[in-house]
Amino acid sequence: MTVPVSFESQALRQIPAWVTAPPPDGMDAQSSLQWWNGLAAAEQQAYLHQQPSALGGMDGLPAEVRHEANLQVLRGDAAAGSRPEEAQALLDRVEQSWNGPEGERIHLLDYQPPGRGGEDAKVVASIGNPDHADNIAVYVPGTGSDLGNFSGSLDRADELRAQSGMIPGSGETVAIAWLGYDAPDHIPAAVLPGYAIDGAPALQSFTQGLHGNNPDARVTVIGHSYGSTVVGTADALDGGLGVQDIIAMGSPGMGYEQPSNVGLLFDDITIGGIDEMNIAPGHFWAGANSNDVVTYTQAHGNSPVDWSFGGQRIATGDLSGHSSYWDNGSESLRNQAYIITGNYEQVTTERRRVG
Repeated sequence: MTVPVSFESQALRQIPAWVTAPPPDGMDAQSSLQWWNGLAAAEQQAYLHQQPSALGGMDGLPAEVRHEANLQVLRGDAAAGSRPEEAQALLDRVEQSWNGPEGERIHLLDYQPPGRGGEDAKVVASIGNPDHADNIAVYVPGTGSDLGNFSGSLDRADELRAQSGMIPGSGETVAIAWLGYDAPDHIPAAVLPGYAIDGAPALQSFTQGLHGNNPDARVTVIGHSYGSTVVGTADALDGGLGVQDIIAMGSPGMGYEQPSNVGLLFDDITIGGIDEMNIAPGHFWAGANSNDVVTYTQAHGNSPVDWSFGGQRIATGDLSGHSSYWDNGSESLRNQAYIITGNYEQVTTERRRVG
């Protein structure tokens, strides 16, 4: 059972005043969906009206429900938050997208405002509705990502969506920019493991929740830079990310195992190879430009393009630097689109390197 995107309904005028408590605690994505579907229409409207901040971050709920809840929170933040101009810029982009084609409308799947003490916002936005897509790409950005530059993450997600849509017979692709973790603010902070370890459970919950409303969708997670460290750490959790494919671009290392899974002797807590993650080797892909210095640091474990890691190294063509992997028309972008849509035979690969 879902609700219309608009509050302008008869049901809203019949909201029971007693629905004031937050939703039950401790529910996983499947339980959240079951709880929501068990509510009467008037109760659903009441929760949306009275508890939008609680509903907006609940993995498993329909995308339109989460969008409506988070849109209320974002509007309030734009009006009276700690960074109103940044919130308003996001609100403008979201609202303007709803004047365009259905497949390009931005659904706000999570919005937690920045704290007045300097805490970064959490933002998850989908270009298109993931509940109706054939393919879902989840892009996880890295160091320096925040509300003020979230538009750039949306741009990269949109490049992935548009490129995937150009592949004949690929079906509908939705792309999500997932900033559901506190990214390091700068390079010195990016050597710390805590951002990835703290953010990994939220990413796992989100990706596993995508299947509740769309069990047949292909889901691919793409991590850039420190974002790949979050992705690897999340997939190393018990149960993994539950996705078809993982792509790591410009990675400083895939992150950290659970302490209970660390072996003896020469094994340490960093992820040294694909065997320490839950994704199958045939569904793990990594890319690195030859002059991308971040990919040589191994700050968070063995480089995923190292000869010993496992999986495939995708070709990135003649790109340069650390942030070009989504350049329009590039071999790197095409290869990611082929993976997202399951056209593995069209992916071009290149030889792994030492280090």
